[in-house]
Amino acid sequence: SSDIADLKRDILLNFKDDGKFYLHLENSRLEFVDPFENPDIEIEMDMDTFNKILNKELDALSAYITKRIVVRASLRDKLLLSDLLKA
Repeated sequence: SSDIADLKRDILLNFKDDGKFYLHLENSRLEFVDPFENPDIEIEMDMDTFNKILNKELDALSAYITKRIVVRASLRDKLLLSDLLKA
């Protein structure tokens, strides 16, 4: 299994109704960075869905299954995200 501590990924959080946020994952830390092309992982959702997940009113995996979250990534990265969401 992949060790998240070793991963480096560029992640685009795309809020359909509220702009885009660019993140870099490295050494198990996420930080906001300047916009970039070709993210490794793109996660698209609306702000309402994001807030409900943060407030634990909505399970992230359920949101993904019901297509409230769209993830564009390699299969490996999708599996990694799935593991993270279960944690």
